[in-house]
Amino acid sequence: MGTSDLLNLYDAEVRAWTGQLSPGYVTERDGAVVRLIGPGPEAHDNAVLWTRLDGANADAVIAAQVDFFGSRGRAFEWKHFSHDKPSDLAARLQAAGFVAQETETFVAFDVAQDPGQKNLPSAIRVERLDDPAACKDIAAVNGAVYGDADSAGRLADMIAREKQSDPDSLSIYAAYVDGNPVSVGWMRHKRGDAFGGLFGGSTLMEWRGKGVYSALVAARAREALARGCRWLTVDCSPMSLPILERRGFQRLSVITPFIWSPESAASQP
Repeated sequence: MGTSDLLNLYDAEVRAWTGQLSPGYVTERDGAVVRLIGPGPEAHDNAVLWTRLDGANADAVIAAQVDFFGSRGRAFEWKHFSHDKPSDLAARLQAAGFVAQETETFVAFDVAQDPGQKNLPSAIRVERLDDPAACKDIAAVNGAVYGDADSAGRLADMIAREKQSDPDSLSIYAAYVDGNPVSVGWMRHKRGDAFGGLFGGSTLMEWRGKGVYSALVAARAREALARGCRWLTVDCSPMSLPILERRGFQRLSVITPFIWSPESAASQP
């Protein structure tokens, strides 16, 4: 399947989907937009996920979404893919007061391939976590990696609620050394869907470069194949990109999160 066809399929099945993502979050369609409304006013809880725009309607739709979230006192993220239309959508977002964040590369992997995996040190054990209570290990690893225990705790709580609400659609894996978590990652996939999304992968500094991240990717790829999933996707950072490309992931698009907030809008001249 060519890149364009694969992106069209992904947009239709994943980005334009309007089901229940996680408890406390609502995904809804508003004309040419699919947006996410979360429990809090922060940008990480609210987003525009997908659009079908052109040069004639783009500015009006952008203004309508700013009005929707702004009138509710909410910041939000516009998740822009480089293949989105119109071609100058990023410039239009910036002109409307959105602030570009660090870019990510959108990659995909055909699970019929072998993801490759080097042998792990004998001290490392990879486990699938089926008990939502084990999500505390996500908080432990992410808090240590990013130095933000509060954000890590909120993420772990959200993942635990999601796992409890719909256990089959969320698969969580962790790597342990002497009973302590050193890396965590999860996969979202609903049976019957062509795509599964990989998230997480944070690894403690002292255990990087030993194949731990790749082992968690391989474990989720094997499960995805067994579940009938065809493609795994990742919104990956510059650190993860070379690792994933060595495992056979292919670049499809570039993602730029654009953030709008009532505070930044108020400061504009």
